[in-house]
Amino acid sequence: MLQMKIGEQLQKQRKLHNMSQNDLADKLKLSRQSISKWENGTTLPSFANVIAISELFDVSLDELIKGDEALMNKFQDDKIRFSKTETIFTVGTILVFAILAFIYSNGISMASIDDLMSGWWFIIFIFFCCNVKWKTFNQSLNKKAVFFGILLVVFYLSSSHNA
Repeated sequence: MLQMKIGEQLQKQRKLHNMSQNDLADKLKLSRQSISKWENGTTLPSFANVIAISELFDVSLDELIKGDEALMNKFQDDKIRFSKTETIFTVGTILVFAILAFIYSNGISMASIDDLMSGWWFIIFIFFCCNVKWKTFNQSLNKKAVFFGILLVVFYLSSSHNA
């Protein structure tokens, strides 16, 4: 079996489906230049984009990426680095615990903190909901992140209930 690189495979699938680079870019919500760079081998698509292409053309991931060593290496590198969402979540979690440690070590009452923060939580929540790319957010969640998120909510609810 002839092994193709992702760019060649992408161009082949796009033409089989009678799509221009613009058509494909519109469906993936990307620029035409991104598609062109992938097809020319200048850049490589992210794993999320490869999955989207696979679903769009109804082609297995194996068929799309088999034989493209550069793409496989890129995916391996992507696994090692934290995504932007994971980094923000990790820093945010550390910040929350640092603030809680500061509050408890200085004997500040939770009632005074609740009074100060009650209106801000709603504003922060609305801002978060409006600005998150939910597809990316969902892809970056793992069991550990969900577990700590649930712990934070339970901790907050139990402390506000006891106050």
